[in-house]
Amino acid sequence: MLFHQPPVALPRPVTDLMARTIKRLRHLPVHPDPIVPSKYLRPYGVIMSAVRSDGQLLETAVSEALKASPRLIVLRTPAIYIPAEVDQFVNSAAGKAAILQSDLHYEHGKGRKVTPDIVVVDQDREAIDILELKRGMAKTDAGKTRQTERDLRCQRLVAKSFAKETLNIDVTTTTACVCAIHGFSAVSPDLQVSLGELEVRYGVDLRSVVERTYKEFGRQLSELLSEQALEDDLPNLMESFELIEPASSSVY
Repeated sequence: MLFHQPPVALPRPVTDLMARTIKRLRHLPVHPDPIVPSKYLRPYGVIMSAVRSDGQLLETAVSEALKASPRLIVLRTPAIYIPAEVDQFVNSAAGKAAILQSDLHYEHGKGRKVTPDIVVVDQDREAIDILELKRGMAKTDAGKTRQTERDLRCQRLVAKSFAKETLNIDVTTTTACVCAIHGFSAVSPDLQVSLGELEVRYGVDLRSVVERTYKEFGRQLSELLSEQALEDDLPNLMESFELIEPASSSVY
């Protein structure tokens, strides 16, 4: 299929966020850890913090790629309010089929607030998709998984009304799913969507955007770790130079 091609260079919001992240990692304080040898404390801290920053980079890269398509309206971390009656409906004995066939009224500011990663309104499909982007490389605890599933089901119930109330757009199709970038999520299969499926759905080459983002972030992270390793090893290098006796000079 033909993809809507994003620009070759990474979008400015992605490069700006990457630059801020690298700057923060460069000045990251070193904290002792009982199982990490002292010489590895700084790279360990930097890598662990970089992994935690990965989510924001992914969200920014994917959302900017989607924004490049004229048929899509993309919202980053919008506030969606879940009324108490929607929570009660999801917590009731209602089956998945009943929830999928239901659409409940949305009123902005009423109920508990949730902030999904990305909301996409596809004007060609007359659809609204609520997406949570995850790296998909680590298992979440059962409690967190249940909360994620509950929030997604609640958001799907009010999605149609949310589109009308906040954007004045009528939609006929609503979804709320987790997209695990690396292919693993503990949520129910009916609440999952793959990156490939999103590419087909929107006609946007998301995989290349994700790969280019990882490649550039990995390059900058590798440079930072190399700089810091050299900086940490400088005292040892200077000491070794001091131990070398100067070469004798001959006068002819």
